[in-house]
Amino acid sequence: MKSEFLCKRAARPSRSDLSSASTALPTDLIEQSSRRLGLAAVIYACAYTLSYGSARLTQDLPEHWGNTAIYWSDAAAAFFVGLSVAVFFLVRSGRLTGPLALDLGLVYEVIGAAGIEIGIVFLREWPAGPAAVGLSWTCVWIVVFPLLVPTTTGKTLVAALLAALMQPLMYAIAVSSGLEPLPGNMLFLVVFPTFICVGIALVASRVVYGLGTDIDEARRMGSYQLHELLGRGGMGEVWRAEHQMLARSAAVKLIRSDGSGTGSGETTESNLMRFEREAQATAQLRSPHTIQIYDFGITEDRTFYYVMELLDGISLEELVTARGPLPSGRAIHVLTQVCHSLAEAHERGLVHRDIKPANIFLCRYGREFDFVKVLDFGLVKRVGEQPEDEAGITMIGSFIGTPSYGSPELASGSPEADPRSDIYSLGCVAFWLLTGRPVFQAPTLPLLLVKHINEEAEPPSRHAKTQVPAALDALVLDCLRKDKNDRPQSADAIAERLAAIEVPPWTSKQALEWWGNYRPATPIPMVADTTERR
Repeated sequence: MKSEFLCKRAARPSRSDLSSASTALPTDLIEQSSRRLGLAAVIYACAYTLSYGSARLTQDLPEHWGNTAIYWSDAAAAFFVGLSVAVFFLVRSGRLTGPLALDLGLVYEVIGAAGIEIGIVFLREWPAGPAAVGLSWTCVWIVVFPLLVPTTTGKTLVAALLAALMQPLMYAIAVSSGLEPLPGNMLFLVVFPTFICVGIALVASRVVYGLGTDIDEARRMGSYQLHELLGRGGMGEVWRAEHQMLARSAAVKLIRSDGSGTGSGETTESNLMRFEREAQATAQLRSPHTIQIYDFGITEDRTFYYVMELLDGISLEELVTARGPLPSGRAIHVLTQVCHSLAEAHERGLVHRDIKPANIFLCRYGREFDFVKVLDFGLVKRVGEQPEDEAGITMIGSFIGTPSYGSPELASGSPEADPRSDIYSLGCVAFWLLTGRPVFQAPTLPLLLVKHINEEAEPPSRHAKTQVPAALDALVLDCLRKDKNDRPQSADAIAERLAAIEVPPWTSKQALEWWGNYRPATPIPMVADTTERR
């Protein structure tokens, strides 16, 4: 069956295509190159200031001590230093997109070369005769720049040639202003190395740019192209990607069969099995409040991946941590949508086993705001599935799920999968939303598990900063009963009780206003509890 998911890598682009491609580098590499442009500008400004400043101190002031006159060369130096500082802050501000910043860098390369050579214009005689004229710093600038800010071969050639032409141009201006011309052979020895460096820069750019496009090719997962690493954890990586034909953004979760990145102590086989179960289980679900799966596959280098929708929003964990507990009306609005997702999963015989704030995402979905998505079915298990059916997926003796949100039966090591374990976890989530703190806290994991098994929970109203209706208090406590038979027996039952609670509702207008003020700037998928946000 897995053969259906095998993906073919797209044809390798020829080197001749590299020069015609406008922006074939991956997005994250383009952004890195943009940041290096700012670094190059800072280095240029510092070097120019030190070079010109030392020249003024050693050549001018000793002869004219106390002379405070401003020369044309001072104005020119201030211009090029100021321009470099401006380029740094412009790139750092993020106002320029990656490709536009790289094009700006090519213009800056030419202007920077002019700044290096402009000193010739202010000469009235050669410092110690023509023999004193050596290799120009423009050569270094031309060779190093494409290594820091790679772009297509054609653009590199044009920029490097224009930069090299700054030397004969400034020489021509200086000669027309009265500077003694150099003998022809000497002029050739001065100018020729600069144009040799143009060829070196061209080769260097071709190699660096080619490596970037190779990385871009390696990041193709089926019909999707990976653009930006969003998170990395023990079970794999998450990338922002785009469909190459549909131009649809997506999140791609992947794990390599060689075991790289599996730092959780589990075997590679267990991670792969869990990964496959997560993809297959999630793909079965159609609730709009469950993360949607677009594709699943295995690349030629045995990298397992699946493609899911890219969400624009924030997890409940981040929301409460950053903004504090939710009012009761908004908490009910969120919990009702979670119940919709869980009800379908439970009907299909699937138990999530890791319901927690980090796995519940609040997002803008089309024109709807505060739309809930339930994520990460990596620990999903079928009702009635025997422990041996899960052998190799969960380590023996390990806690299944997240301790702060785990049910008493999971805390005691019960192997049975039951939807009412998810209901207990949902009660823990409700407690967190209303109070901003977990139901139980303990200095060690064993003590925390003991509290979940033996200690009765306090009503959330005792710790909430805003009023919690008595009916909501009672519902949360019922979800947190130690005996699963005493809890609500289904997610639908919880949704019905939530709908009956009399509380000022959380309206679409309030949601719109909140997202207008606090909406995260970029789409960020939360797809695994083991994934660390970058």
